[in-house]
Amino acid sequence: MASTQNASTEDSANFFKRTDYNEDYWINYLAARPSYSPSFYESIYSYHRSHSGHFSTAQDIATGPGQVAFELCARFDHVVASDVNTTHLDVAAHRLFPLVSSQQVHLLHSSAEEIASHRPPSSVDLITAAECLPLIDAPKALSAFSRLLKPNGTLAIWFYGRPIFAESSYRRTCQPLLNSILDLSFAPIIQTSGPQAKASWKRATDRMASFLDDIHFPCSSWQHVERHRWNSKYPMPFYGPEACDFGIETSSAVSEGEKTTEVEDMTYWERSWDIDGVRRFVSVNLPTFDGGKNDRRVEELYNDLMESMGAEGAIRKITWPVVLILASKV
Repeated sequence: MASTQNASTEDSANFFKRTDYNEDYWINYLAARPSYSPSFYESIYSYHRSHSGHFSTAQDIATGPGQVAFELCARFDHVVASDVNTTHLDVAAHRLFPLVSSQQVHLLHSSAEEIASHRPPSSVDLITAAECLPLIDAPKALSAFSRLLKPNGTLAIWFYGRPIFAESSYRRTCQPLLNSILDLSFAPIIQTSGPQAKASWKRATDRMASFLDDIHFPCSSWQHVERHRWNSKYPMPFYGPEACDFGIETSSAVSEGEKTTEVEDMTYWERSWDIDGVRRFVSVNLPTFDGGKNDRRVEELYNDLMESMGAEGAIRKITWPVVLILASKV
């Protein structure tokens, strides 16, 4: 197992990446995330079928450990799983070994913005981009996606944000404590970052706060755009203004004719966490993952949160703000 030199400390726009293969990190990473439900995937496939999409080749952008690529293999003959970080691809190769060996999954080292330079034009039926659009140059990426997709091919973008205590009686006391833990954990990372990383933090924060509404889909390339939100009255960014040394600005590029939906569902992608589950989520979402080393203020807040959750061992229900954007290639 590699050492715990974890995330890169260089000043880079790619501020969230692993430089080692730390198996403990990836086990905790997958345990801390919501599980995308079968009905969620089916909503994507239903949209794809409704616009005459085929099920030959799918492309999973920013595949990470490959959990979305794995699901796509149940419906698509061939899946290309790409990531800009080679360590992520090493993890995916390990976790998807049978599918890679059988050549149903092909691993590709590429950024989202450059993906069209690695694949033939009009060669992909579906592109998925889960939990990555705030981290990339959206106009460049969408241009590359449009070149890669076949006519009537589908682009599915989704993102989930800050965990929400689902039970209202606990949300009133627990949520402010979790918010403070996240702010104190992210603040030193954001506020001490270099100019390139700071610009990326700003872009990512504004995009999350906008529920990805700032992403523009030119009608020359995209049609039948749908934007679906769950629990959108709760903040999407993993941290609040107190963590940032820049202003957070929301914007909207939603065009006339795009379909939008809003659903409040406090059981959506529901998870059950004790205090260790909360700690796990915070740790794996910090670019400088260090296994949970916190300063005194954060530890005091964790202790307060544990008591508010019902003391040690108490389990509380968690849900999420979520956005899904679907678009069909012209």
